[in-house]
Amino acid sequence: MTFATKRRVLHVALVLFTLWPLLHMYLVMHFNLSAWKLAGWGMYATPRPSFSGLAVYGRRAGATKFEEVRGTPPAFQAEATRFLDSARWLGQLINPNTLARSFRQARPEFVDLRIIVYTPTLDRQSAIIVLRPVSYDYPGSGSER
Repeated sequence: MTFATKRRVLHVALVLFTLWPLLHMYLVMHFNLSAWKLAGWGMYATPRPSFSGLAVYGRRAGATKFEEVRGTPPAFQAEATRFLDSARWLGQLINPNTLARSFRQARPEFVDLRIIVYTPTLDRQSAIIVLRPVSYDYPGSGSER
């Protein structure tokens, strides 16, 4: 490798090293990606998402309101735990379709489904950690997006 080639490689690496934090900040802000992943420097300014929560709401045929679903089978609970572990790092880049299919198999009496993931976020107004909800909706007829 010639000196000129090495110099170009070094320049490209420096440009990428300089631009990556900006791209990473975009991913964190717009897709709720964890600032602790993908070599993001934002991890020094955000809480580590060691806790999070998940709630599942369903609407039965003929009903007008969603109700919180409790009493799901262990297979769905295991799938929900896997989904939640991934969602706390990947944010809205996670695909909840597998969890929705698992829920529909476990509880077919619900026609509409809403999955809400709660992740810890720093509230800039009060300077405290709050659980921010991110909602995934699945309208009836059993189809996922």
